[in-house]
Amino acid sequence: MKTIHPVLVLIFAVGFLTSCSKIKENLKADFDYEAAPLTFTMPAVPIVGEGIEVTQEVAMDLDAIIQQNAPLVSANNVREINLTGITIEVAGADEDNNLQNLETIRVAVGADGVGDKVIAEIANNPDVYETSLSIPVTDGAVDLKPYIMKKKFDYTLHVKPRRGTTKSLTVMVKTFYTFVVGV
Repeated sequence: MKTIHPVLVLIFAVGFLTSCSKIKENLKADFDYEAAPLTFTMPAVPIVGEGIEVTQEVAMDLDAIIQQNAPLVSANNVREINLTGITIEVAGADEDNNLQNLETIRVAVGADGVGDKVIAEIANNPDVYETSLSIPVTDGAVDLKPYIMKKKFDYTLHVKPRRGTTKSLTVMVKTFYTFVVGV
């Protein structure tokens, strides 16, 4: 009879550990997220010279995003927030004022206490008429959790004009993320 107890304890322990891993797996909630678009206004560039830099502060309500997309976990359970895509689109483009005017395009992120980091770039933008572009994200995905956890962070658009523009350009930037969440 005494040999049955260790066997029962072993069976119970294996069952318990298996159940815990199943519970953890059920509480894993990876999801894709598209943030609200950002709007940058680039001033007219009558003469090509130095690059242009415009910055936009971003505030993300991480708790609300998690509640909407993974209600069984909290923002404390976020492991990674990977930026997976960036697209830009020019409103009111014409033959003389479009993305063709830009030779290089870089997007960087920054936050208080966290260093600035280039997260997407087109080093040699083709010299063809274009009103929208997908900007390749560094290494296919960049973990922005340290920036987004700050509640407020900045996206900076750096461009080097190929030729001047006759008017300011309104650029809409869309960002796409994959959240890795679990216990």
